[in-house]
Amino acid sequence: MNDHLMQEYSSKFDLHPAVPEGTVHSFAAAELVEEAGMAAFMEAYRPLMKALDDKAAGAYFGGYLSIIALAVQYSVTGFLCVPDFSLRNLHLHLVPANGYCRVAFSLGEWGIGQAPADEPGRKAWRNEMLAAFYQSTAGPLIRMASQVSGLSPGEIWGQMPTKFNYYAEVFAAELTDPLLLRRMEEDYAYLKEELPAAVFGMPRNPFQVKVRRIESLTDPQQTVQMRNRCCMYYRTEGGRLCYTCPRMKEEERSARREEFRSECAAAVE
Repeated sequence: MNDHLMQEYSSKFDLHPAVPEGTVHSFAAAELVEEAGMAAFMEAYRPLMKALDDKAAGAYFGGYLSIIALAVQYSVTGFLCVPDFSLRNLHLHLVPANGYCRVAFSLGEWGIGQAPADEPGRKAWRNEMLAAFYQSTAGPLIRMASQVSGLSPGEIWGQMPTKFNYYAEVFAAELTDPLLLRRMEEDYAYLKEELPAAVFGMPRNPFQVKVRRIESLTDPQQTVQMRNRCCMYYRTEGGRLCYTCPRMKEEERSARREEFRSECAAAVE
């Protein structure tokens, strides 16, 4: 693994070659698919993220797991190689930051699987890499997080599509190579539309969601994506429903916009 790729993983996905600085607790992913291991993780994580209950911790866990899922997707498309993201090789770290706590990641070994040079071979390899990650790594972690936290698997899986859709836009905006842009679109379409539901252990592929856009909080001429599922921020100390939360009623959303814009106008005066 060269230094450039290592830096890309660190800066984009909080994925490191060693335990990140500031870590207070570390967990092997292989331990978290056991009830005792996931319970220990939730017990350590809940107070650090100021969760009022385990359901909030379960939702946040799904949100952070989506970052590793993005790392897999980005690797398949942009790097044409994928590190070993198996449970035996993946580690999670709790790192307090700004009064809360982030979940960072590291890999025990950095051996990588290279994509075949031809496009048909690459696509077959892509399909295999994505299926392996969701079936053997993400799936077991999410099922155990659901069992321990009491939050349904669908709610935890549901943290991923919004983040993927957002970063798909961000990454696309960075690309200048039309061939790479097309590959990114094709690979993401495969994840959303063709990866079988059985891979996720769900009745349907959790990435098959309808994107709903709403008026931006800051600019009435812009729109933003509504979240696919609630992130449970309102179940943390001092938290409330996010502006993009699907639980929020439209009249409350409108009132939130007016409140925010009035405050901004007053600050300028």
